[in-house]
Amino acid sequence: MLPNFPIGVMPGLQFQGEEIDNIKGRPLFIYTDGLNEAENREYVQFGDSHLLDILRNTHFETARQVVETLAAEVERHRDCADPNDDLTMMCLRVN
Repeated sequence: MLPNFPIGVMPGLQFQGEEIDNIKGRPLFIYTDGLNEAENREYVQFGDSHLLDILRNTHFETARQVVETLAAEVERHRDCADPNDDLTMMCLRVN
């Protein structure tokens, strides 16, 4: 999917929409940049590659488990560093 600026933040901002044909039986994971840009004490970001590795290589039973696992991984990555951004995640699974 294409990254976009949040809808409604700035008047007149052009938004590029997309459609997903069918997510039945598959998780839809949505997150803010506070996830992939989370930094540790050396200012190393969590990163897109690390995020994708976890999503591709971890078996998740539920949508809740996706969010809980990633929240724990971000905390582990931060290694006691203060959060550098807000973090919002949502995962839906349509059966």
